[in-house]
Amino acid sequence: MNQPDRPALRSWLGLIVLVALVWGASQGLSRWQDSRAASAIREHSQRVDITLYTTSTCPYCAQAMAWLKRHEVRWRECNVETDPACARTYAEQGSPGVPLVQAGERWHLGFHAPWLAEALAQQDNKAPRAITPSQPASPSGASSPRP
Repeated sequence: MNQPDRPALRSWLGLIVLVALVWGASQGLSRWQDSRAASAIREHSQRVDITLYTTSTCPYCAQAMAWLKRHEVRWRECNVETDPACARTYAEQGSPGVPLVQAGERWHLGFHAPWLAEALAQQDNKAPRAITPSQPASPSGASSPRP
């Protein structure tokens, strides 16, 4: 009967432990960053409007909406398939897809919490606007998400 090679076994176990530690640390860092971004977004969203342009079948839109709800962020959905005003604004932006995020006067294709936190923080000194579902904000060409 052959005995397993002890140094090789120890090397493999060490590698497995190292990979587990790195993975655990990366998960912890990711959760910490997510929590930090959520806190900043929640605070700034009280003074700067967030509009999420979506479609009914977009899985990324559903993920973004779930994230915003989970973190109790104040925001508004604007479905480009069901609301003509939203569709017009979306078309004016020339975005190639959804979700399209409008944070105050800034636009971003795709939902990225760190970008949203930064965009909101930069605009927090502007006067707040009331969120009205039937009247999306007009697009700004200087901050358009067009490629």
